[in-house]
Amino acid sequence: MVIRTVKQEKFFRLLAGLLLALLIASSNAQAGQPPSNAKMIELPEDAIQKLKIDAGFGWGIFSGTIYNGNDHYHITQLVVSMTPVHDHHHMHMHANMSHDPKVHDIDLDLPPLSKGALSMALPDDVADVHDFKWEILKVTGYPVNK
Repeated sequence: MVIRTVKQEKFFRLLAGLLLALLIASSNAQAGQPPSNAKMIELPEDAIQKLKIDAGFGWGIFSGTIYNGNDHYHITQLVVSMTPVHDHHHMHMHANMSHDPKVHDIDLDLPPLSKGALSMALPDDVADVHDFKWEILKVTGYPVNK
């Protein structure tokens, strides 16, 4: 039986989250660049409604999957707002933490009608928070001809 201290457990959670974020960042960096003639735009609301996201929080990361249900837009970035949610049980642990929403950019390379991974390491000041209220503020991409 292995017994770990709370500090060791936090270290291993942070390490696992950072390794996953590095792996995904590396795969995104190797992904294709947009065509030189691609005009980056903020996607309209009807295009954003065609995204299917199944994501959550754990081990110090925000991760999950995203399906681009659009047939004419290549997705390159999500801008999300995340607000820490604290239940009464954890309030004493996070008494000095801000409860204000923070905006984060998540870079993607998601062609039309395809599924991809979402992953973002949470900042250290909120890595121990168990839940967030999150929403998409903006989606950036470029139109493609199909």
